[in-house]
Amino acid sequence: MRAAAFRQRLFTRFLLPAIGVDPRDDAVLLPWWGKAGSLPRWGHACRPGAMESLGAADEASRVQLLAAAEAPTSGRTHDVVLDTARDSVADAVDLLYSAVDVESCSDDELDELARLAVPLASYCDSYRRFDPTDPFWSGIGDDTDLIEAFIDTGREPGPPEETLGAREALGRVGERLRKTARELRVSVVGTPTRLSARVLRRLTDDPVQEFLGDVFKYLAQRGTPEDPGEIVQIVLDDLLKAAEQRPAEEPLVVVAHSMGGDIVYDIASHFRPKLEIDVLVTVGSQVGLFAEFSAYHGVPADLPRPPDRRKVPALGNIRTWINVVDQSDILGYCAKPVFEGVEDYPYASGRLWAHSAYFKQPNFHRRIAKLVEEATT
Repeated sequence: MRAAAFRQRLFTRFLLPAIGVDPRDDAVLLPWWGKAGSLPRWGHACRPGAMESLGAADEASRVQLLAAAEAPTSGRTHDVVLDTARDSVADAVDLLYSAVDVESCSDDELDELARLAVPLASYCDSYRRFDPTDPFWSGIGDDTDLIEAFIDTGREPGPPEETLGAREALGRVGERLRKTARELRVSVVGTPTRLSARVLRRLTDDPVQEFLGDVFKYLAQRGTPEDPGEIVQIVLDDLLKAAEQRPAEEPLVVVAHSMGGDIVYDIASHFRPKLEIDVLVTVGSQVGLFAEFSAYHGVPADLPRPPDRRKVPALGNIRTWINVVDQSDILGYCAKPVFEGVEDYPYASGRLWAHSAYFKQPNFHRRIAKLVEEATT
């Protein structure tokens, strides 16, 4: 659950200041319903063929292998982060953050990674692309040099004795980012730059199967408004808690990823249609797909079909709905063609397996914070 703790820290650093809320951890609730999700009874035995083993199936390993698959084949070095920065500094920052192994980070390192993300996201605006005439780039010859420049953006001003703890934590984060860059380099050197379909399936099979299993279980056991199913109740409890404990002047902002968007829409349209949500942000979600196949009780069943189809009417209890979708995300769908009262916003994570990349990338958090700030002012 270290990844969830890191997401909480990034939301605290980016989103809360954007809506005028004091950055505090208790203002960000992360309902986890995974314990109520599905488990494969035969341990994914239905997967076809004997797929080759690619080592650990953890998120950091997956990102590193996919980074290797996307590596340019000519005119580049093996300094993956610097090569990426030559096209986009923002992509280089997001690549590092996507690949870092947050599960092995200490609390201090997670704090420092989240704190560093804010100046780094601003830094990306100043140095969007590589410019050989800019003096900034004259001293940067490899990944280590570039990461040191990144770290410099987060150094605390003031006498060394007053910032010793922060400097030590930043130093550990710098070493972790350098280690991540070295691992990315090994992945690129040791892996063909074009993954076969079999290897790509090996990298995506588990998350896709788990997603489908969760959908099947959710639809079968979501319950009724009078007696919600376990998954609905877990999410609903935190939504009601957030609505009740916030000061009256603070907006209720709900950010829902993947199937979380489907669950929140189900709650807002059917289970608790009187729950007022100021801003709903769905990310890499399937709300549009669920509606297409009439999976929601709250979506009118008598809407005309093509060629005279109408959109699903907007919900009166959701003031602003933002749907973020990466075209590379095979589990993310648009919502605007299906629903009234929603805007689709593209976001290019730059990753082949985009579905889990969003929430580790500083530039994603910065963009979401800006959209929510605009919606609440």
